[in-house]
Amino acid sequence: MSPNDVLEHLAKQGIVPPEQRAKIAEIEQLRPFSLHWELRAMLYIGIVLLSTGLGLLVYDNFDRIGHGALLAVMAVACAGCFWFAWQHRPVWSTHQTQSRSAFGDYALLLGCLLFLTLEGYAQYAYNVFGTRYGLVTLLPAALFLPLAYRFDHRGVLGMGLTALISWVGVTVRPLELYVKTNFFNQETTISAIVLALILIGAALWLQQRRIKAHFTDTYLTIAGNLLLVALLGGLFNFENLRLGFALGLLVACVAFDRFARRQQSFLYLLMSTVYGYIGLSYLFFHYMPFDDLGVLGYWYVVVTGAVAVTYLLKQLPRKRKANEGI
Repeated sequence: MSPNDVLEHLAKQGIVPPEQRAKIAEIEQLRPFSLHWELRAMLYIGIVLLSTGLGLLVYDNFDRIGHGALLAVMAVACAGCFWFAWQHRPVWSTHQTQSRSAFGDYALLLGCLLFLTLEGYAQYAYNVFGTRYGLVTLLPAALFLPLAYRFDHRGVLGMGLTALISWVGVTVRPLELYVKTNFFNQETTISAIVLALILIGAALWLQQRRIKAHFTDTYLTIAGNLLLVALLGGLFNFENLRLGFALGLLVACVAFDRFARRQQSFLYLLMSTVYGYIGLSYLFFHYMPFDDLGVLGYWYVVVTGAVAVTYLLKQLPRKRKANEGI
């Protein structure tokens, strides 16, 4: 409900007198409009565009500038960003904190992006990691995850978790990662499921211990999608284990659905519904004993799609009412 709707409701009930309602409505209409999140979004987009532009500059001019000079410039810029972020670091706390400078968070993010560019270019120019491809992704994970906790930065946490997930995939089958999808490999799929469960368990444990509990959504979003995608990959690709992956997908979707209801989160509800619908549809079309599924398949899509959309829409009023009550 908007503030005007709330005022109208209170005025109808006689809780707020008409003159007081008019005064509050005037103040609400004339108060400054906050551009906080718009400016933060523009700054984040600017940092991403800056790092992308630096990468293109390196790609287009490395033969004229020289590998050593480019690496030195990137190293100095990366160190400068980390130095600025460290100078304005927040006080350590297990709860949510903020940087002492308006640009401290952005400097840290830019430093991490520059570190990735520096690492990738050093590997390209001098092959510093050799064929140890796992080290290329393990090093950012080992750096970004501690930085995320020390500086209380969810963006860096997401980058660290992504690097950790990539490290697991590269370590299992380093050569085939670049040739075909990871989830065609059973070993990689199982590793992804185990890692996702570990991350989800760690997130819930840290939340229970009240250690950076606001990081839980970042953990669950990344690890939850990894878990559900890996279960779908196993369902699609491994005939001998299809029943196990189907049961695992069912349990995961039910768990996310219950967690979504408890947390009043539409995101987790959407994840459980969409991934569950994909898995159910695959099993239906794969095992239905009909040669021609034209009409039956059409009605399946119409009916089940309508049921899924209706189920999701029914949850929206509940979430809205819960938010209004807060």
